[in-house]
Amino acid sequence: MKGRKFSITTPLLAAIVILIAAANILLGVVLTSQSRSSMRSLISSRMLDISNTAARMIDGDVLKHLTKEDADTPEYQQQQAILGAFQKSIDLEFIYGIHNDGGDHFSFTIDPDENDPGEFGEQVESTPALRAAFGGVASVDEEPHEDRWGRFYSAYSPVFDSEGKIAGVIGVDFSAKWYEERVSEQVMSVVIVCVVSTLVSILLALAFSSRIRDRFTELCNEMNSLAEDFDDLGRLIQKDGATKTAPKPEETHAIRSGNRDEIAELGKQIHSIQTELGQYITYVHSQAYTDEMTGVGSKTAYLNKVGQLEKLIEEKNADFSVAVFDINWLKTVNGNYGHERGDEFINGAAALIKSVFGTSNVYRIGGDEFIAVLEGCGEDDMARLFDKFDRESEAVNESGDFPVPPTVSKGAAVFSSETDSSYKQVFKRADEAMYRCKLEYHSKTDGSGFPT
Repeated sequence: MKGRKFSITTPLLAAIVILIAAANILLGVVLTSQSRSSMRSLISSRMLDISNTAARMIDGDVLKHLTKEDADTPEYQQQQAILGAFQKSIDLEFIYGIHNDGGDHFSFTIDPDENDPGEFGEQVESTPALRAAFGGVASVDEEPHEDRWGRFYSAYSPVFDSEGKIAGVIGVDFSAKWYEERVSEQVMSVVIVCVVSTLVSILLALAFSSRIRDRFTELCNEMNSLAEDFDDLGRLIQKDGATKTAPKPEETHAIRSGNRDEIAELGKQIHSIQTELGQYITYVHSQAYTDEMTGVGSKTAYLNKVGQLEKLIEEKNADFSVAVFDINWLKTVNGNYGHERGDEFINGAAALIKSVFGTSNVYRIGGDEFIAVLEGCGEDDMARLFDKFDRESEAVNESGDFPVPPTVSKGAAVFSSETDSSYKQVFKRADEAMYRCKLEYHSKTDGSGFPT
């Protein structure tokens, strides 16, 4: 009998089932914890709302002067009626007034409970929340406390007299048993939901296990089609372009259906496509950051460089110079000899600038405008580069290869940490120096636009 052929999807399915069960267990633990915390927070908030509301309704000037003998007075009865209304209309165990007998000793004042009220002057257990309330901050006990009436969570809110002083505190009790029952109900609900969710997830995984393998097959076919599309894209780039720098498409291998390890085959195909896509991205990036005509940096690359320099300036770590170039007579050449000759004129000037300042440092930001940005270049360094540029420019002009000498007006500026707070300030000085150079140059020409 032939052995059964297992696909990689079989252990994968088993792993998914285990992960689903583990995830549901973890989810149950998290939800239980959150449910407990949310319930506690909700109850605490409700208790504080009640105690704060009751405390605002109590007259602090009356409360601070009450004594045991005042129990039958209208003032006492009025304050007790206010608290009694809260106890009857709201689902809470007890609400009562508390007096500070000095230090960490507290006692009951008003207790409207009809069955077993706290006696006036009877000691009240000191808790962190009660002490905080007598300090002026409404608070809720984090842990339940137990007395002769039972176990409770309590909230306390200060009552202020007309002078803004604490006249007493209003306490509110909720049954700890009631809270724990509500939490248990929430926990049980979460457990049931998680168990059901786990069982349903496992059943669904088993029910669709056969379809997983079919889907892998479909996905492999789609990846094969995508790989062919990438091959077509590579050939299209080569055909339309560009060129020596365009990446050559790699040969991809089709994923064979029925392979024992479809995932590994799929991974190889994805890796191949990813490699090819990376080459295309690199190519497109180079196209975006390189001026196609001259081979220097594009305006996009220049703006990116400016952003880097601005960051260095902000970090007090900048050291650079800027040189601005503008080609003379380009309009004259375009008008008299045509734009094709003008492009040769631009390329000639660009080659001259690159030869002195380095291709990686030069950017073309306009038709006849170039900028060189050199880090770590001071005034003396820039002066030497300009001298070299002038010498090579003269040599080109003397060659007679151009109908109009490809002269270039130029200006430079060096960043100063004492006066410059942005790249724009350095560029502005360099640009102004270039225009002074251009004006001086054009003052030596005749009306025709040619040098005299």
